[in-house]
Amino acid sequence: MNYLAHAFLAREKGEVFRLGNLMADHIKGPVDNVPDFLLQGHPDVPAEELLAGIRYHRFIDHTVDHSPLIRELREQFSKEYRRYAGIVLDMAWDYHLARSWAAYSDLPLSVFASHQYQLLTRYRDLQPDSMQHMVRYMVKNDWLASYAEADQIRRSLVGMSQRMRRDNKLAEAFIEIPRLESELSKAFPLLMDNLLRQSFGQ
Repeated sequence: MNYLAHAFLAREKGEVFRLGNLMADHIKGPVDNVPDFLLQGHPDVPAEELLAGIRYHRFIDHTVDHSPLIRELREQFSKEYRRYAGIVLDMAWDYHLARSWAAYSDLPLSVFASHQYQLLTRYRDLQPDSMQHMVRYMVKNDWLASYAEADQIRRSLVGMSQRMRRDNKLAEAFIEIPRLESELSKAFPLLMDNLLRQSFGQ
């Protein structure tokens, strides 16, 4: 799951929880080690709610990564690109969610995306530097709504590839999304149904 799917799954939670959920990829190590400076100057922000959002994000990632459905899809990747399957599948799920958005929400995708940008902008001072930098680009280029376009998924993978320290073929691995379109289209609703059921218990 990438930003859109993570935001959608946490849509009914409180805003600080949702912030932590979107922040999770920028927090390394144990959740309890979240730097104190993130909350300095914000005594009104409930720290435990922020941490709960980070834990929720990690719960979703763990559930997806250990799903038999995902393991089977990874094996269908070409050997050349299999090492990038996790990243490519994360982007593929946002692509499929954006394309089938009306089946999951009565709120237009553009409106939902705008709400996420407002949340992220409102709590900018709570975000790690790496996240603040990313959010500026996300809002400017309307990432969440544009994930419905295959070319935006491709550009996102190109950007990730360029930020990696070592030479890689992540950008080229985009071709696995159209190649496995039939399998992904069948797997996505099954994956979402499972995650939505589990989300209610979190």
